[in-house]
Amino acid sequence: MRSIVFMTALTVSVLFVCARPSTAAEPVGCAVLTQSQIGAATGAAMGEGKPIARPGTCQWFGPGKIVTLTINVPRAGKSPVDQFNDGKKALPGVTTEPVSGVGDDAYYVFYAGSNRAGCGILVKKGTSVFEIRVYGFDLDKAKPVAKALAQNAAAKF
Repeated sequence: MRSIVFMTALTVSVLFVCARPSTAAEPVGCAVLTQSQIGAATGAAMGEGKPIARPGTCQWFGPGKIVTLTINVPRAGKSPVDQFNDGKKALPGVTTEPVSGVGDDAYYVFYAGSNRAGCGILVKKGTSVFEIRVYGFDLDKAKPVAKALAQNAAAKF
């Protein structure tokens, strides 16, 4: 009986020590852009943003339009900036194109030869990296929409 009480007390103590909240909170993606900024850039009445999988992601829906935001976090031992730089490397069927006037560095990414498969813009500002993707536009319209949203978002980093 004493060993059960001791083990229970020890387990609870270990859980309290290990369950301390993290001091590095992940940025909240849905707070980076407003519904009105999304609507103004897309020209559509967009719904409220909803996290996709974690707090650093968000997605907005409107008639025939989708916008996503992903704030990069360290992954597989690589910092967000390392991931950003790796993304510039050529991949079969994927086009990257430099963009000026957004953050410290930025580039579009889209599928080569595809007009409506979505367009992303990856932005580096300081040590932060985020990506905005827009769907439901021809590529020539998607680029300025993505850039306008990226400029709004970059102001928050």
